[in-house]
Amino acid sequence: MRRFWMRSLTGQWIALTLVALAASQILFYYIYRAEQARTVLELRRDEFLARAAAVARLVDTVDPSLHPEILRATNTGVVRFWMTGTGPGEMLAWQADAGARLLESARPPEASLLPPQPRARWEAPAGENRFASPEARMAVLKDWNGFGLVVPVKEGLWLNAVYAKPGAVSGPPWFHYLSLAIAAVLLTLVSVLLVRRLARPLRRLTDSAERVGRGEEVPPLPEEGADDVRHLTVAFNRMQSRLRRFVEDRTRMVAAISHDLRTPITSMRLRAEFIDDEETRTKMISTLDEMKAMAESTLAFAREEAVTEETRPTDINALLGSLCADLCEIGWKVGFREGERTVWRCRPDALRRAFRNVIENAVRYGGSARVGFAVSAEGLEVMVEDDGPGIPADQRERVFDPFVRLEDSRNRGTGGAGLGLSIARSIIRSHGGEITLEDGPPFRVGVTLPRD
Repeated sequence: MRRFWMRSLTGQWIALTLVALAASQILFYYIYRAEQARTVLELRRDEFLARAAAVARLVDTVDPSLHPEILRATNTGVVRFWMTGTGPGEMLAWQADAGARLLESARPPEASLLPPQPRARWEAPAGENRFASPEARMAVLKDWNGFGLVVPVKEGLWLNAVYAKPGAVSGPPWFHYLSLAIAAVLLTLVSVLLVRRLARPLRRLTDSAERVGRGEEVPPLPEEGADDVRHLTVAFNRMQSRLRRFVEDRTRMVAAISHDLRTPITSMRLRAEFIDDEETRTKMISTLDEMKAMAESTLAFAREEAVTEETRPTDINALLGSLCADLCEIGWKVGFREGERTVWRCRPDALRRAFRNVIENAVRYGGSARVGFAVSAEGLEVMVEDDGPGIPADQRERVFDPFVRLEDSRNRGTGGAGLGLSIARSIIRSHGGEITLEDGPPFRVGVTLPRD
Protein backbone atom coordinates (compact mmCIF):
# COMPACT_ATOMS: atom_id res chain seq x y z
CA MET A 1 0.00 0.00 0.00
CA ARG A 2 2.82 2.41 0.86
CA ARG A 3 4.51 1.61 -2.46
CA PHE A 4 1.24 2.36 -4.27
CA TRP A 5 0.80 5.79 -2.67
CA MET A 6 4.46 6.84 -2.66
CA ARG A 7 5.87 5.41 -5.88
CA SER A 8 3.09 4.65 -8.36
CA LEU A 9 1.88 7.36 -10.73
CA THR A 10 -1.76 6.56 -9.92
CA GLY A 11 -1.21 6.81 -6.16
CA GLN A 12 0.71 10.08 -6.38
CA TRP A 13 -1.86 11.60 -8.73
CA ILE A 14 -4.78 10.60 -6.46
CA ALA A 15 -2.97 11.81 -3.33
CA LEU A 16 -2.16 15.21 -4.84
CA THR A 17 -5.70 15.56 -6.18
CA LEU A 18 -7.23 14.77 -2.79
CA VAL A 19 -4.87 17.17 -1.00
CA ALA A 20 -5.76 19.93 -3.48
CA LEU A 21 -9.46 19.09 -3.09
CA ALA A 22 -9.27 19.19 0.72
CA ALA A 23 -7.40 22.50 0.71
CA SER A 24 -9.83 24.08 -1.76
CA GLN A 25 -12.86 22.75 0.12
CA ILE A 26 -11.58 24.07 3.45
CA LEU A 27 -10.88 27.49 1.94
CA PHE A 28 -14.23 27.52 0.16
CA TYR A 29 -16.00 26.43 3.37
CA TYR A 30 -14.69 29.38 5.37
CA ILE A 31 -15.37 31.84 2.52
CA TYR A 32 -18.85 30.37 2.10
CA ARG A 33 -19.54 30.52 5.84
CA ALA A 34 -18.47 34.15 6.03
CA GLU A 35 -20.53 35.15 2.99
CA GLN A 36 -23.51 33.12 4.17
CA ALA A 37 -23.38 34.72 7.61
CA ARG A 38 -23.23 38.20 6.07
CA THR A 39 -26.14 37.49 3.68
CA VAL A 40 -28.34 35.91 6.33
CA LEU A 41 -27.62 38.77 8.74
CA GLU A 42 -28.64 41.32 6.10
CA LEU A 43 -31.85 39.41 5.35
CA ARG A 44 -32.71 39.18 9.05
CA ARG A 45 -31.97 42.88 9.49
CA ASP A 46 -34.24 43.87 6.61
CA GLU A 47 -37.00 41.57 7.88
CA PHE A 48 -36.62 42.93 11.42
CA LEU A 49 -36.68 46.56 10.29
CA ALA A 50 -39.72 45.99 8.08
CA ARG A 51 -41.60 44.34 10.93
CA ALA A 52 -40.55 47.01 13.41
CA ALA A 53 -41.62 49.77 10.99
CA ALA A 54 -45.06 48.16 10.64
CA VAL A 55 -45.48 47.89 14.41
CA ALA A 56 -44.28 51.51 14.84
CA ARG A 57 -46.91 52.79 12.39
CA LEU A 58 -49.58 50.70 14.07
CA VAL A 59 -48.92 51.90 17.63
CA ASP A 60 -48.56 55.46 16.35
CA THR A 61 -52.13 55.44 15.00
CA VAL A 62 -54.06 53.70 17.78
CA ASP A 63 -54.96 54.66 21.28
CA PRO A 64 -52.17 54.06 23.84
CA SER A 65 -54.49 51.77 25.79
CA LEU A 66 -54.26 49.26 22.97
CA HIS A 67 -50.47 49.21 22.92
CA PRO A 68 -50.05 46.26 25.34
CA GLU A 69 -52.36 44.04 23.27
CA ILE A 70 -50.68 45.02 20.01
CA LEU A 71 -47.19 44.37 21.38
CA ARG A 72 -48.28 41.04 22.89
CA ALA A 73 -49.71 39.99 19.53
CA THR A 74 -46.60 40.94 17.58
CA ASN A 75 -44.07 39.34 19.93
CA THR A 76 -42.48 36.03 18.92
CA GLY A 77 -39.89 33.74 20.40
CA VAL A 78 -37.06 35.68 18.79
CA VAL A 79 -38.54 39.19 18.55
CA ARG A 80 -39.77 41.27 21.52
CA PHE A 81 -41.44 44.71 21.49
CA TRP A 82 -42.05 47.01 24.50
CA MET A 83 -42.71 50.67 25.17
CA THR A 84 -40.65 53.09 27.29
CA GLY A 85 -40.90 56.75 28.12
CA THR A 86 -37.28 57.57 27.25
CA GLY A 87 -35.11 57.23 24.18
CA PRO A 88 -31.92 55.18 23.71
CA GLY A 89 -30.08 54.88 26.92
CA GLU A 90 -26.84 53.21 28.02
CA MET A 91 -26.27 50.20 25.77
CA LEU A 92 -25.39 47.52 28.35
CA ALA A 93 -28.39 48.45 30.52
CA TRP A 94 -30.67 48.25 27.49
CA GLN A 95 -29.20 44.82 26.57
CA ALA A 96 -29.92 43.53 30.10
CA ASP A 97 -33.53 44.69 29.80
CA ALA A 98 -33.85 43.16 26.29
CA GLY A 99 -32.38 39.83 27.46
CA ALA A 100 -34.81 39.71 30.37
CA ARG A 101 -37.76 40.28 28.05
CA LEU A 102 -36.56 37.48 25.72
CA LEU A 103 -36.52 35.16 28.74
CA GLU A 104 -40.24 35.73 29.18
CA SER A 105 -40.88 33.31 26.26
CA ALA A 106 -39.90 29.69 25.87
CA ARG A 107 -37.91 30.55 22.79
CA PRO A 108 -35.05 30.85 22.39
CA PRO A 109 -33.89 28.70 25.35
CA GLU A 110 -30.41 30.07 24.73
CA ALA A 111 -31.54 33.57 25.74
CA SER A 112 -30.29 33.04 29.27
CA LEU A 113 -26.82 32.54 27.78
CA LEU A 114 -26.81 35.70 25.65
CA PRO A 115 -23.48 37.42 26.36
CA PRO A 116 -23.27 41.19 26.74
CA GLN A 117 -22.19 43.16 23.68
CA PRO A 118 -19.87 45.91 24.99
CA ARG A 119 -18.83 46.98 21.49
CA ALA A 120 -22.41 47.53 20.27
CA ARG A 121 -23.31 51.17 19.55
CA TRP A 122 -26.54 53.03 18.72
CA GLU A 123 -26.51 54.14 15.09
CA ALA A 124 -28.97 55.29 12.47
CA PRO A 125 -30.67 52.30 10.78
CA ALA A 126 -28.78 51.17 7.69
CA GLY A 127 -30.35 51.07 4.25
CA GLU A 128 -33.66 52.63 3.33
CA ASN A 129 -35.15 54.94 6.00
CA ARG A 130 -38.30 53.04 7.06
CA PHE A 131 -39.14 55.32 9.98
CA ALA A 132 -40.67 58.82 9.96
CA SER A 133 -38.43 60.03 12.78
CA PRO A 134 -34.72 60.66 12.20
CA GLU A 135 -34.17 59.88 15.89
CA ALA A 136 -34.57 56.14 15.35
CA ARG A 137 -31.50 54.23 16.49
CA MET A 138 -30.34 50.70 15.79
CA ALA A 139 -27.55 48.46 17.19
CA VAL A 140 -26.05 45.30 15.75
CA LEU A 141 -25.75 42.56 18.37
CA LYS A 142 -23.22 40.34 16.62
CA ASP A 143 -22.94 37.46 19.08
CA TRP A 144 -26.73 37.32 19.39
CA ASN A 145 -27.12 37.14 15.60
CA GLY A 146 -29.59 39.94 16.13
CA PHE A 147 -30.34 43.62 16.47
CA GLY A 148 -31.72 46.23 18.82
CA LEU A 149 -33.97 49.14 17.83
CA VAL A 150 -35.43 52.22 19.54
CA VAL A 151 -37.97 54.37 17.62
CA PRO A 152 -40.09 57.39 18.80
CA VAL A 153 -43.78 56.77 18.03
CA LYS A 154 -45.82 59.31 20.01
CA GLU A 155 -44.85 62.33 22.02
CA GLY A 156 -43.07 60.95 25.07
CA LEU A 157 -43.26 57.26 23.94
CA TRP A 158 -40.56 55.08 22.38
CA LEU A 159 -40.94 51.67 20.74
CA ASN A 160 -38.15 49.25 21.72
CA ALA A 161 -37.48 46.07 19.73
CA VAL A 162 -34.93 43.29 20.02
CA TYR A 163 -34.23 40.38 17.69
CA ALA A 164 -31.95 37.51 18.78
CA LYS A 165 -31.36 34.07 17.26
CA PRO A 166 -28.17 32.57 18.71
CA GLY A 167 -26.44 29.71 16.91
CA ALA A 168 -24.83 29.06 13.54
CA VAL A 169 -26.39 30.64 10.51
CA SER A 170 -25.16 27.94 8.10
CA GLY A 171 -26.48 24.50 7.38
CA PRO A 172 -25.53 21.38 9.38
CA PRO A 173 -21.80 20.45 9.28
CA TRP A 174 -22.50 16.95 7.95
CA PHE A 175 -23.66 18.50 4.69
CA HIS A 176 -20.16 19.88 4.05
CA TYR A 177 -18.55 16.56 4.98
CA LEU A 178 -20.91 14.72 2.65
CA SER A 179 -20.18 17.09 -0.24
CA LEU A 180 -16.44 16.72 0.40
CA ALA A 181 -16.72 12.91 0.42
CA ILE A 182 -18.75 12.83 -2.82
CA ALA A 183 -16.28 15.18 -4.55
CA ALA A 184 -13.35 13.06 -3.31
CA VAL A 185 -14.89 9.81 -4.64
CA LEU A 186 -15.71 11.34 -8.02
CA LEU A 187 -12.26 12.92 -8.39
CA THR A 188 -10.59 9.64 -7.39
CA LEU A 189 -12.52 7.72 -10.04
CA VAL A 190 -11.71 10.33 -12.69
CA SER A 191 -8.05 10.36 -11.61
CA VAL A 192 -7.81 6.58 -11.83
CA LEU A 193 -9.28 6.55 -15.33
CA LEU A 194 -7.07 9.42 -16.48
CA VAL A 195 -3.85 8.02 -15.00
CA ARG A 196 -4.54 4.54 -16.35
CA ARG A 197 -5.04 6.02 -19.79
CA LEU A 198 -1.77 7.93 -19.39
CA ALA A 199 0.15 5.04 -17.80
CA ARG A 200 -0.88 2.39 -20.34
CA PRO A 201 1.51 3.58 -23.09
CA LEU A 202 4.21 4.16 -20.46
CA ARG A 203 3.90 0.55 -19.24
CA ARG A 204 4.01 -0.62 -22.84
CA LEU A 205 7.11 1.48 -23.40
CA THR A 206 8.76 0.11 -20.24
CA ASP A 207 8.05 -3.48 -21.28
CA SER A 208 9.42 -2.87 -24.78
CA ALA A 209 12.55 -1.17 -23.42
CA GLU A 210 13.18 -4.17 -21.15
CA ARG A 211 12.74 -6.58 -24.05
CA VAL A 212 15.04 -4.54 -26.28
CA GLY A 213 17.62 -4.58 -23.49
CA ARG A 214 17.46 -8.37 -23.57
CA GLY A 215 18.09 -8.48 -27.28
CA GLU A 216 14.54 -9.31 -28.36
CA GLU A 217 13.02 -8.15 -31.60
CA VAL A 218 10.27 -5.67 -30.69
CA PRO A 219 7.86 -4.25 -33.28
CA PRO A 220 7.49 -0.44 -33.37
CA LEU A 221 5.14 0.85 -30.70
CA PRO A 222 1.91 2.59 -31.72
CA GLU A 223 2.45 6.35 -31.58
CA GLU A 224 -0.66 7.45 -29.72
CA GLY A 225 -1.78 9.22 -26.56
CA ALA A 226 -0.93 12.68 -25.28
CA ASP A 227 1.70 14.74 -27.11
CA ASP A 228 4.41 14.15 -24.51
CA VAL A 229 3.84 10.39 -24.48
CA ARG A 230 3.61 10.26 -28.26
CA HIS A 231 6.90 12.16 -28.65
CA LEU A 232 8.52 9.73 -26.20
CA THR A 233 7.21 6.76 -28.19
CA VAL A 234 8.49 8.26 -31.44
CA ALA A 235 11.94 8.76 -29.89
CA PHE A 236 11.95 5.16 -28.60
CA ASN A 237 11.02 3.75 -32.01
CA ARG A 238 13.72 5.86 -33.64
CA MET A 239 16.30 4.75 -31.07
CA GLN A 240 15.39 1.08 -31.55
CA SER A 241 15.72 1.42 -35.32
CA ARG A 242 19.13 3.07 -35.00
CA LEU A 243 20.35 0.42 -32.56
CA ARG A 244 19.22 -2.35 -34.88
CA ARG A 245 21.01 -0.75 -37.83
CA PHE A 246 24.15 -0.25 -35.74
CA VAL A 247 24.24 -3.89 -34.63
CA GLU A 248 23.54 -5.14 -38.14
CA ASP A 249 26.26 -2.92 -39.61
CA ARG A 250 28.76 -4.05 -36.99
CA THR A 251 27.91 -7.72 -37.52
CA ARG A 252 28.24 -7.38 -41.30
CA MET A 253 31.56 -5.59 -40.90
CA VAL A 254 32.97 -8.30 -38.60
CA ALA A 255 31.73 -11.02 -40.93
CA ALA A 256 33.25 -9.27 -43.96
CA ILE A 257 36.62 -8.81 -42.25
CA SER A 258 36.71 -12.44 -41.10
CA HIS A 259 35.72 -13.65 -44.56
CA ASP A 260 38.28 -11.49 -46.35
CA LEU A 261 41.07 -12.59 -43.99
CA ARG A 262 40.74 -16.20 -45.05
CA THR A 263 42.12 -15.53 -48.54
CA PRO A 264 45.44 -13.87 -47.53
CA ILE A 265 45.90 -16.42 -44.71
CA THR A 266 45.48 -19.28 -47.18
CA SER A 267 47.87 -17.59 -49.58
CA MET A 268 50.47 -17.07 -46.85
CA ARG A 269 50.16 -20.72 -45.80
CA LEU A 270 50.83 -21.90 -49.33
CA ARG A 271 53.92 -19.73 -49.50
CA ALA A 272 55.05 -20.97 -46.10
CA GLU A 273 55.18 -24.48 -47.52
CA PHE A 274 58.14 -23.42 -49.70
CA ILE A 275 60.31 -22.25 -46.79
CA ASP A 276 63.39 -24.44 -46.63
CA ASP A 277 64.01 -24.17 -42.90
CA GLU A 278 61.75 -26.85 -41.44
CA GLU A 279 61.54 -25.30 -37.96
CA THR A 280 60.61 -21.87 -39.31
CA ARG A 281 58.14 -23.42 -41.74
CA THR A 282 56.45 -25.39 -38.96
CA LYS A 283 56.10 -22.34 -36.69
CA MET A 284 54.71 -20.17 -39.49
CA ILE A 285 52.20 -22.79 -40.56
CA SER A 286 51.10 -23.24 -36.92
CA THR A 287 50.64 -19.51 -36.52
CA LEU A 288 48.71 -19.22 -39.78
CA ASP A 289 46.48 -22.16 -38.80
CA GLU A 290 45.73 -20.42 -35.53
CA MET A 291 44.87 -17.19 -37.37
CA LYS A 292 42.62 -19.13 -39.72
CA ALA A 293 40.84 -20.77 -36.78
CA MET A 294 40.26 -17.34 -35.23
CA ALA A 295 38.87 -15.98 -38.48
CA GLU A 296 36.59 -19.00 -38.92
CA SER A 297 35.33 -18.70 -35.32
CA THR A 298 34.68 -15.00 -35.71
CA LEU A 299 32.86 -15.56 -39.00
CA ALA A 300 30.70 -18.28 -37.44
CA PHE A 301 29.87 -16.02 -34.49
CA ALA A 302 28.96 -13.11 -36.78
CA ARG A 303 26.71 -15.34 -38.88
CA GLU A 304 24.85 -16.58 -35.82
CA GLU A 305 24.48 -13.02 -34.47
CA ALA A 306 22.95 -11.95 -37.76
CA VAL A 307 20.12 -14.46 -37.27
CA THR A 308 17.38 -13.00 -35.08
CA GLU A 309 15.79 -15.65 -32.89
CA GLU A 310 12.32 -15.23 -31.47
CA THR A 311 11.88 -15.15 -27.70
CA ARG A 312 9.52 -17.82 -26.45
CA PRO A 313 8.70 -19.75 -23.25
CA THR A 314 11.20 -22.57 -22.78
CA ASP A 315 11.52 -25.37 -20.23
CA ILE A 316 14.99 -24.76 -18.74
CA ASN A 317 15.05 -28.20 -17.13
CA ALA A 318 14.50 -29.85 -20.51
CA LEU A 319 16.98 -27.54 -22.28
CA LEU A 320 19.83 -28.23 -19.85
CA GLY A 321 18.98 -31.93 -19.61
CA SER A 322 19.07 -32.46 -23.37
CA LEU A 323 22.32 -30.44 -23.71
CA CYS A 324 24.07 -32.51 -21.02
CA ALA A 325 22.78 -35.72 -22.56
CA ASP A 326 24.17 -34.72 -25.98
CA LEU A 327 27.60 -33.99 -24.48
CA CYS A 328 27.59 -37.31 -22.60
CA GLU A 329 26.93 -39.14 -25.87
CA ILE A 330 30.19 -37.82 -27.33
CA GLY A 331 32.10 -39.10 -24.34
CA TRP A 332 32.31 -36.05 -22.09
CA LYS A 333 31.84 -36.35 -18.33
CA VAL A 334 28.84 -34.16 -17.66
CA GLY A 335 26.42 -34.62 -14.77
CA PHE A 336 23.05 -32.93 -14.50
CA ARG A 337 21.01 -32.42 -11.33
CA GLU A 338 17.51 -32.55 -12.72
CA GLY A 339 14.96 -30.16 -11.23
CA GLU A 340 11.30 -29.33 -11.64
CA ARG A 341 9.83 -28.10 -14.89
CA THR A 342 10.75 -24.39 -15.05
CA VAL A 343 9.40 -22.30 -17.93
CA TRP A 344 11.40 -19.17 -18.77
CA ARG A 345 11.07 -16.68 -21.63
CA CYS A 346 14.32 -16.72 -23.61
CA ARG A 347 15.91 -17.38 -26.99
CA PRO A 348 16.54 -21.11 -26.49
CA ASP A 349 19.05 -21.71 -29.31
CA ALA A 350 21.25 -18.81 -28.21
CA LEU A 351 20.96 -19.77 -24.54
CA ARG A 352 21.81 -23.38 -25.38
CA ARG A 353 24.98 -22.23 -27.13
CA ALA A 354 25.99 -20.10 -24.14
CA PHE A 355 25.55 -23.00 -21.71
CA ARG A 356 27.37 -25.34 -24.08
CA ASN A 357 30.39 -23.04 -24.19
CA VAL A 358 30.50 -22.84 -20.39
CA ILE A 359 30.14 -26.63 -19.97
CA GLU A 360 32.76 -27.34 -22.65
CA ASN A 361 35.25 -25.09 -20.85
CA ALA A 362 34.55 -26.92 -17.59
CA VAL A 363 35.09 -30.34 -19.21
CA ARG A 364 38.21 -29.32 -21.15
CA TYR A 365 40.02 -27.68 -18.26
CA GLY A 366 38.46 -29.44 -15.25
CA GLY A 367 37.98 -32.95 -16.61
CA SER A 368 34.24 -33.03 -15.86
CA ALA A 369 31.28 -30.75 -15.26
CA ARG A 370 28.31 -30.78 -12.91
CA VAL A 371 25.27 -28.73 -13.96
CA GLY A 372 22.30 -27.63 -11.87
CA PHE A 373 19.81 -24.80 -11.59
CA ALA A 374 17.52 -23.14 -9.05
CA VAL A 375 14.87 -20.43 -9.00
CA SER A 376 15.33 -17.63 -6.44
CA ALA A 377 13.89 -14.19 -5.74
CA GLU A 378 16.47 -12.67 -8.10
CA GLY A 379 15.56 -14.99 -10.97
CA LEU A 380 16.96 -18.16 -12.51
CA GLU A 381 20.42 -19.32 -11.39
CA VAL A 382 22.36 -21.95 -13.38
CA MET A 383 25.56 -23.39 -11.81
CA VAL A 384 28.34 -25.21 -13.68
CA GLU A 385 31.04 -26.73 -11.42
CA ASP A 386 34.34 -28.40 -12.24
CA ASP A 387 37.45 -29.60 -10.39
CA GLY A 388 39.92 -27.59 -12.45
CA PRO A 389 42.60 -25.22 -11.15
CA GLY A 390 40.33 -22.17 -11.44
CA ILE A 391 41.17 -18.67 -12.66
CA PRO A 392 43.16 -16.06 -10.70
CA ALA A 393 40.99 -13.25 -9.35
CA ASP A 394 42.89 -10.56 -11.29
CA GLN A 395 42.32 -12.43 -14.57
CA ARG A 396 38.61 -13.21 -14.28
CA GLU A 397 37.44 -10.20 -16.23
CA ARG A 398 40.10 -10.65 -18.88
CA VAL A 399 39.01 -14.20 -19.78
CA PHE A 400 35.78 -12.76 -21.21
CA ASP A 401 37.71 -10.75 -23.80
CA PRO A 402 37.74 -12.28 -27.31
CA PHE A 403 40.70 -14.53 -28.24
CA VAL A 404 42.07 -14.58 -24.68
CA ARG A 405 43.45 -17.85 -23.24
CA LEU A 406 45.31 -17.91 -19.94
CA GLU A 407 48.49 -19.99 -20.17
CA ASP A 408 48.80 -20.55 -16.44
CA SER A 409 45.33 -21.96 -15.99
CA ARG A 410 44.36 -23.44 -19.36
CA ASN A 411 46.21 -25.89 -21.54
CA ARG A 412 46.88 -24.27 -24.92
CA GLY A 413 46.92 -27.67 -26.56
CA THR A 414 43.26 -28.23 -25.85
CA GLY A 415 42.40 -25.91 -28.75
CA GLY A 416 39.79 -23.23 -29.11
CA ALA A 417 40.04 -19.67 -30.32
CA GLY A 418 39.28 -18.04 -27.00
CA LEU A 419 35.76 -16.94 -27.94
CA GLY A 420 33.75 -19.37 -25.80
CA LEU A 421 33.29 -17.30 -22.64
CA SER A 422 33.09 -14.07 -24.63
CA ILE A 423 30.20 -15.44 -26.69
CA ALA A 424 28.55 -16.92 -23.59
CA ARG A 425 28.62 -13.61 -21.69
CA SER A 426 27.35 -11.73 -24.75
CA ILE A 427 24.36 -14.06 -24.98
CA ILE A 428 23.67 -14.04 -21.25
CA ARG A 429 23.81 -10.24 -21.06
CA SER A 430 21.54 -9.92 -24.07
CA HIS A 431 18.99 -11.80 -21.93
CA GLY A 432 19.46 -9.22 -19.16
CA GLY A 433 21.50 -11.65 -17.05
CA GLU A 434 25.08 -11.94 -15.82
CA ILE A 435 27.79 -14.60 -15.65
CA THR A 436 30.21 -14.81 -12.72
CA LEU A 437 33.24 -16.90 -11.73
CA GLU A 438 33.63 -18.20 -8.18
CA ASP A 439 36.59 -19.87 -6.47
CA GLY A 440 36.36 -23.41 -5.17
CA PRO A 441 36.90 -26.10 -4.76
CA PRO A 442 34.94 -26.72 -6.79
CA PHE A 443 35.43 -23.91 -9.29
CA ARG A 444 32.01 -22.58 -10.24
CA VAL A 445 30.57 -20.58 -13.12
CA GLY A 446 27.24 -18.98 -12.19
CA VAL A 447 24.68 -17.69 -14.69
CA THR A 448 21.80 -15.51 -13.44
CA LEU A 449 18.81 -14.68 -15.61
CA PRO A 450 16.27 -12.10 -14.35
CA ARG A 451 12.55 -12.58 -14.16
CA ASP A 452 10.33 -11.09 -16.84
